[in-house]
Amino acid sequence: MQVRILGPAEIYDDARGRRVRLNSPKQRMLLGALATRPGTPVPTVLLLRELWGDDAPDKAANALQAHVSRLRQVLTEVEPARAKAPRLVARGAGYLLQVRPDEIDSTQFRTEAAQARRFAAGDPRTAYTLLTKALKLWRGPAMDGGCGGPLCAGAAARLEEERLQATEDLYDAALRLGVERQVVGPLEALVAAHPGRERFRRQLAVARGRSGRRGAPPVVVPSAVVPSAARDVDQRREVREADRTAVKVARAGQLPTVALPFPSPVRPGSVQPAPDDPASALEVFRLRLQVEQLMSEQSLLRSAIERLAAGAGGFGAADGSWLGRDAAAGSAG
Repeated sequence: MQVRILGPAEIYDDARGRRVRLNSPKQRMLLGALATRPGTPVPTVLLLRELWGDDAPDKAANALQAHVSRLRQVLTEVEPARAKAPRLVARGAGYLLQVRPDEIDSTQFRTEAAQARRFAAGDPRTAYTLLTKALKLWRGPAMDGGCGGPLCAGAAARLEEERLQATEDLYDAALRLGVERQVVGPLEALVAAHPGRERFRRQLAVARGRSGRRGAPPVVVPSAVVPSAARDVDQRREVREADRTAVKVARAGQLPTVALPFPSPVRPGSVQPAPDDPASALEVFRLRLQVEQLMSEQSLLRSAIERLAAGAGGFGAADGSWLGRDAAAGSAG
């Protein structure tokens, strides 16, 4: 069995090769909260806040017990042999999810990303392979739709930052392997989606320069703590080092096929292989980034509309109408 939180919280049944979806949002929140502290009791007071925030019902403790019981039942259905030794147990003033580190996808991701960093300087091809494998574990935003409180929200924010760092490491390895022409497009999308990340901008500058795209719009790198002259020296050193590595790798015939850094979601019961053509794979990646950016912007706009509606006497109601109460009354008169 595996617990997955790199995307919507879910359970994966290894024996049957199937995803076990949790239909209740509260159960997904509960699983995510418990998975942030595997093998460690999570206090009931924290779980109550994760599931209900500051609006816990009068009998929230009883409701929590019911959600724990249902989640335990799902876990037992996946592993019937553990019926007498369930993974989810009460412990002290909280609940404990008994899983090994290698049974949680976030731990697998961190382990493979750390291994890749050890190979980054001397063996970029191995680093690239490990990072591609690590990033393919992601199915969407961390604990998507299940971050109801500070415990899950904090863990999700840390994981998303680590995901971006691993993506930066991936493109460092790709540039060392001499595939700058193939990474310009994805890096342009990443810079647009994350304009504050200086490393993506530097990588894009290197990729553009080495692929001969002199007429491309300039990449504006934010000011850093070091003086500008020192920054220029560092950037030129990075370019020269990447060029030397690329020449060595190219002579050895080790140029890789650039793969999709993380896969598109797979529908239950279906298989969606990654495109064999590297250009197609990178185009899918670029479009996926655009979709994620649009979804994020849509969520921010919806929140802003709801706040404005709350202070505007009903304008932009939740039912989709854009006519406030006062305007409606005026038209009726």
